[in-house]
Amino acid sequence: MKILLLIVLFIFSTFKIHGHGTIIIQGVEHERGEIDVKIYMDKKSFLKEDLAIESIRKKPTKGETIIPLTKIHEGRIAIVVYHDEDGNGELKTGLFWRPKEGFAFSNNYTPKGPPKFKKASIELIHGEPVTIELNY
Repeated sequence: MKILLLIVLFIFSTFKIHGHGTIIIQGVEHERGEIDVKIYMDKKSFLKEDLAIESIRKKPTKGETIIPLTKIHEGRIAIVVYHDEDGNGELKTGLFWRPKEGFAFSNNYTPKGPPKFKKASIELIHGEPVTIELNY
């Protein structure tokens, strides 16, 4: 019986802890507004909100906000996140597209011009969370 129990525990310990895709957004400054996440599968759809494979809005949690994914769990993707601080559904920008609200791309990518899918893309691995740090 003990051997059977050890075998079962060994089998379950080999499974990944996170069964689905998860994004952990760090550096959230406050709980006002909403966190907006868009996930893109290729450069043709990148930054075209209506072509995002998954789109999520969630109330922020100061410090860290966890976003569970429901439609995609693995593959090559690019993630775009912004903290819609005033809740108007739009990223406020200033001169030269400089965001005035918290924002981030996957792969710790900070564009020096128009954002590129290739530089923001990562390999989403089933069960492994992706951590993204917001820039304010």
